[in-house]
Amino acid sequence: MKVLIVEDDTELGRQVLDELSNAGHEAQLEITGTSGLEAALRGNWEVAVLDVTLPELSGFEIVKAMREEKIDTPVIFLTAKSDVSDRIRGLSLGGDDYLTKPFSMDELMARLLALSRRYSQVHDSGPALPRGWRLEPLLREVVIDGEAVALQPREWSLLRFFLDHENEVLTNSFLLDRVWDIQFDPGTNVVNSTLCRLRKKLDQPGAPSHFETLRGRGHVFRRHD
Repeated sequence: MKVLIVEDDTELGRQVLDELSNAGHEAQLEITGTSGLEAALRGNWEVAVLDVTLPELSGFEIVKAMREEKIDTPVIFLTAKSDVSDRIRGLSLGGDDYLTKPFSMDELMARLLALSRRYSQVHDSGPALPRGWRLEPLLREVVIDGEAVALQPREWSLLRFFLDHENEVLTNSFLLDRVWDIQFDPGTNVVNSTLCRLRKKLDQPGAPSHFETLRGRGHVFRRHD
């Protein structure tokens, strides 16, 4: 993996850097939000590890700027905060995972590898699409009959997961686990609200929705070709 680390705790940053380097990965450490953002915008990273609380710019501000620049590098946040609202905020801004300090290096490595594999699958696979659709992964856009529709990072991830599991009924808890990497109920309606946005953006007026919710069971994607 090629990993960007942005962490102002130099001792912790060096530990993560050494762990990755010893495992044969390429890693770079930045210690301020400004230098971290510059590196994120400049480099072709497979995964980014961002501390939330940084000098100059926060990890939240870095990931927000990355997504605005159409950079879809997976991001894992490192945070000392245990408040669920902070974790949900980071995910809603375009983060993909988080670890609360203190954490084990083994767990960090496992999560980084999982994010890297997921990123590669999204870019390498080519699922069957509804008629008139074309995907632009680098821009996170769906082109429908020649018109580009931009998606937010989580909207894109959820759509790609549905495309890879066409006609399968997927529960909320399963989607939280596989798309948001949340193994607990965060007390939010994040799956349904993201689906609602996808329907508004991708469904055609007067046509059946591609995203069907089955009461008490889950959600299913259908091409309707």
